[in-house]
Amino acid sequence: RNCVVLNDIHIDIMDYITPAFCADVEFRGMWAEFEWENKVPVRTTIPTLQGYLKHLLSTTNMRCLTPESTLGGDCDYLAANLYARSVFGEDALANLSIEKTPEGVSGHVRIRSKTQGIALSLG
Repeated sequence: RNCVVLNDIHIDIMDYITPAFCADVEFRGMWAEFEWENKVPVRTTIPTLQGYLKHLLSTTNMRCLTPESTLGGDCDYLAANLYARSVFGEDALANLSIEKTPEGVSGHVRIRSKTQGIALSLG
């Protein structure tokens, strides 16, 4: 009798997540429908709001759905919607809400998905 110890197998969800696009109406519909949410606090020394957004996009493999024209300008807060899809067809939504403080950038990222695994893994 052979057995495989599955506990020793480690899978990085980031290998299976790709940036994707959906319309605002679809995003809002999924946001209301999805029940799993992971709220992740943000506190970083990255000096700019756009710098943190770029960092988040590169580390989560998500796409920013908020138009670039609304993210520009000189203000002390930023809100953006992000979206990605797994190779298994699972949707991952995120809402970034951050502000500039004297110490850097702070706020939170809310991640929603249909399944608990995606919501927790992206956080």
